[in-house]
Amino acid sequence: MSQAVSQQRKVISTAPTDHNQRSTTTPAANQNQPATSTQPSMPKQSINQAPQSASQSQQPTSSSLGQPLPASATAQSAVASQSGANTASVENMAWQTKQPETMNHDKPTANQTVRSEGAVDYSAETKIAPTANQSEQEKQLDTTKLGSNPSQAQSTASSEANTRTNQSALRTPVRKTRWPWLIALLVIIVAVGGGAYFLYLRPSTTTTTKSPVTHKTATRHSSGATEKSQSTSQPATLSFDEAQIKDDISSTVGSINGTNSVYVSPVDSKQTVLVNNGSQRSASSIKIFIMVTAYAMAKEGVFNLDDTHTVSDSEKVGGTGVIQNMDAGTKLSYQEIIAHMIDDSDNTAANIMIEKLGGFQLINTKIKNMGATDTKLRRKMMDTKALDAGRDNTTSARDMGATLKKIYNHQLVSQQADDAMLTILSKNQNHNKLPKQVPSSATIYNKTGEYADYGVQNDAEIVKNSRGAFVAVVLSEDGEETDQVDAMNRLGLMLYQNILE
Repeated sequence: MSQAVSQQRKVISTAPTDHNQRSTTTPAANQNQPATSTQPSMPKQSINQAPQSASQSQQPTSSSLGQPLPASATAQSAVASQSGANTASVENMAWQTKQPETMNHDKPTANQTVRSEGAVDYSAETKIAPTANQSEQEKQLDTTKLGSNPSQAQSTASSEANTRTNQSALRTPVRKTRWPWLIALLVIIVAVGGGAYFLYLRPSTTTTTKSPVTHKTATRHSSGATEKSQSTSQPATLSFDEAQIKDDISSTVGSINGTNSVYVSPVDSKQTVLVNNGSQRSASSIKIFIMVTAYAMAKEGVFNLDDTHTVSDSEKVGGTGVIQNMDAGTKLSYQEIIAHMIDDSDNTAANIMIEKLGGFQLINTKIKNMGATDTKLRRKMMDTKALDAGRDNTTSARDMGATLKKIYNHQLVSQQADDAMLTILSKNQNHNKLPKQVPSSATIYNKTGEYADYGVQNDAEIVKNSRGAFVAVVLSEDGEETDQVDAMNRLGLMLYQNILE
């Protein structure tokens, strides 16, 4: 037997070890159970002579020379084969559980459903890295299968089938993690919470328009005011009760002597109250149209506001203003001269601008082009001879009101020019008429006109606060100055309360 074993070892050492080759023998159904021997047990001496190395766990049932081995050796070989198969099965299963895609085993058949006795259950996802000894054992198993006889190959195939059966049973689906569901739930909670915050908890960034107060009495709330049209400059925030405005005008300016006309309109609406409109003496109110002409010509490039003018004694005139007190030879820019003309109602400044801009005809053409059809410039300031001859400067409440409204809404010359004119109007020093009783918190843009010899008291204003703005113009002539000014004071306050409070 020692000679047979020696020859067998020689065959094993010379057999090819191609790991890519596997036995393709299909295991029979009765080969799923471990093979048991019916032969008598082997004597102890034969058992001691059997190799004990783990690498030779698979022993052939016959020698490589075709001589049958003793029955006891066959039984011992079967037992060792079954033990080695179970050991290799466990180790191979651990390795294939971790890397199932790298193994090229055939899928188990229907007959390979019985789990081998003594196999370890790895359904709890036990992951053991393959060792060098396991790889060596696979090589030895392949070598043994290639060099054995059919009986041995059949036993080896049976063991390999058992191994595959156990592997198939152990390949239970890996329980899917709950993290994707937890993440999805968290996203939903954040989305719902964020939406609720933006809808209900976040501080509002829009300004809520206050409910307008038109008057203290119920009759003012029940009046039939028409719905306001919206301008493109700002949203409507004002209440404009036309019936109430007319009542205010009637109880103030309308109750005094002389010729009195009134224009009232919010800057953001086409809604307007116009009472007794007509051409009247303008006095210094005409200076607004001279200023607009200068800015219009500057926009056209035919006039430079930054150019300077040298004051001479011959052009100085009396009445209102400060330039008449300046030394001859004083240099002023035309921008400065216009500011004096409006803020100080400077007569000398107005006459300088009339000459510089090209005279009456050119200025009247510009005035007409801006839509002021009742406004005419026929004389210079303080020209009493022209007055005696019946030539006076005229305008109307509608022309004055519409012009101021266009300036405020940047619809007259240009945004830059209109802003510059508003800045000048805001510095006017005479607030003794319409703005007299208006709260100091309001912003006033205005230009007055007066000529006591002809009973003329005029005022044209834009009044603004945080709620909005409106335009009001009063032209009064052939009246008593005290009555006129008092009526304007009261009307200015009523309009402010009814429109902006």
